[in-house]
Amino acid sequence: MLSEKTIIGDLQTRMDRILTLTAIVWTAVIVGAVVWDYRATYSSAMTIARSGLENSFNKDKVYRRWASIRGGVYVPITDYNAPNPYLTFIPDRDITTTTGKKLTLINPAYMTRQVHELGEKQYGHKSHITSLKPLRPENKPDDWERKALQECEQGHQVVSSLEPIGDETYLRFMGPLVVEQGCLKCHAHQGYKIGDIRGGISISTPWTPIEKTIFREIRTGAIIYGGIWFIGLAGLFLARRGITDDLSEHERVEKEKSDLTNRLQESLAQVKLLSGFLPICSSCKKIRDDKGYWSEVERYIGEHSEAQFSHGICPDCMRKLYPEFADKVLDRMEKDEKK
Repeated sequence: MLSEKTIIGDLQTRMDRILTLTAIVWTAVIVGAVVWDYRATYSSAMTIARSGLENSFNKDKVYRRWASIRGGVYVPITDYNAPNPYLTFIPDRDITTTTGKKLTLINPAYMTRQVHELGEKQYGHKSHITSLKPLRPENKPDDWERKALQECEQGHQVVSSLEPIGDETYLRFMGPLVVEQGCLKCHAHQGYKIGDIRGGISISTPWTPIEKTIFREIRTGAIIYGGIWFIGLAGLFLARRGITDDLSEHERVEKEKSDLTNRLQESLAQVKLLSGFLPICSSCKKIRDDKGYWSEVERYIGEHSEAQFSHGICPDCMRKLYPEFADKVLDRMEKDEKK
């Protein structure tokens, strides 16, 4: 049969294993929550940034459609608004008003390029109107834009990804431009028909500011999760200490019970030794033990119990043995007891 100490030690070991496993699971849960929070934060930031670029693209389409419906707009000729050399096939590209003011036609693509230049200076977005068959060489797509335009021609509504531009990472977005009736004024000679993918608008925004915002939110979340993790482990530690104290107290109580039981058993054993019939001499009062030897009463009882003897003399023996002193001694003893 296992001892109480062995049982408590086994319980302590099993408890430590359970608490260790709980701590590991708790840590895994917190790490999983941090990873999930990171992915959720990253995905949310990416979605918001992409939605911002898509909104910008939609605005570009709206004002381009406005200009396309009206066949473009005429503006005064300046160094900034120079006549478009790629629209020489249009007879009325340049006109003169009745007052002699010279105007030139700004087609939708020309207008979009100028708006993009203003937007980059003001907001930092890089925008580029491009096509797989551009009229203007500067509108030629880069490698990413070419792949994005090809994907748009295959049916993708929009294309976006994180890509390097120079030494910096940008979130790049490409939205297709579909040929409408107003587009044919400038592009019918290229063989386009209504509904074809004419090209697209590429918009790129620096990723670093967005990334800093993501990491700032993740750092805040990590601190919160770290606090929750610490509180959980602290709770496990306090629980372990409480259980350990309870087991120690239980062990102490059981030890006291065991010691008391042992003492009682020893006492009972002594009592049993003096129980039953004791052979005693009717003359000298010696007691015979189990081996047949005769022992003085004091010696026998001292060996078989915890009793100890102190010697005196009873009144009867006093009068019998010392008659001349008995009355005097007994009177003095009586007076001492009354005091």
